[in-house]
Amino acid sequence: MRQHSPGRTRRALFRGRSRLAQAAVIACAVSVVALVGGTAEAAKHYLITSTTQIKPRVLKTLRGRTGATGATGATGAAGQTVALLPSGKTETGVYFAEGTATTTGGLAAASISFAVPLASSPTPTIVPSGTTTASCPGTVHAPTATAGALCIYIGAEQNVGEIAAYDPFGDAGGTASPYGAAIIVDSTAAGNFYSDGTWAVTGQ
Repeated sequence: MRQHSPGRTRRALFRGRSRLAQAAVIACAVSVVALVGGTAEAAKHYLITSTTQIKPRVLKTLRGRTGATGATGATGAAGQTVALLPSGKTETGVYFAEGTATTTGGLAAASISFAVPLASSPTPTIVPSGTTTASCPGTVHAPTATAGALCIYIGAEQNVGEIAAYDPFGDAGGTASPYGAAIIVDSTAAGNFYSDGTWAVTGQ
């Protein structure tokens, strides 16, 4: 049997280990190349967070063709416009103005707001209790108005001197707005004063 020296045996073992290490490095390099090439053979999981991680030729195969243009949809409904009080239609309501005056001529006001605006400003008329006019033939309990008129029927009042209607936008007495009006009263003396009643307005 051939005998080997200890030094020669160690050199042979070292050369064997070097060849094994080189083989392991080559195997790892093959795995990395396979992963970068887009295959899943070398790894169980591979998280894609950006399209830059995918080869352009692979991205091209993932894009589908542009579909045909769809049919034109139905025309939408016309936009809604502000509804106006029709001609001959009447709105009614109540008013109440009160205040406490420190001297004669104290003022208090109340507002009238039309639920449905008019096409044009109505003409206001103050109707004292128990009276009527051509444009305001109603009563405080059954307020009415002819076309284009705003009738303000006084019901009860105390310590009131004058009462008038005016346009709150133009601040002009004896006028009204298509959206409503204001009522102003003044006192005949110091102390509490008030006026209440009903109103009616009819579209022109």
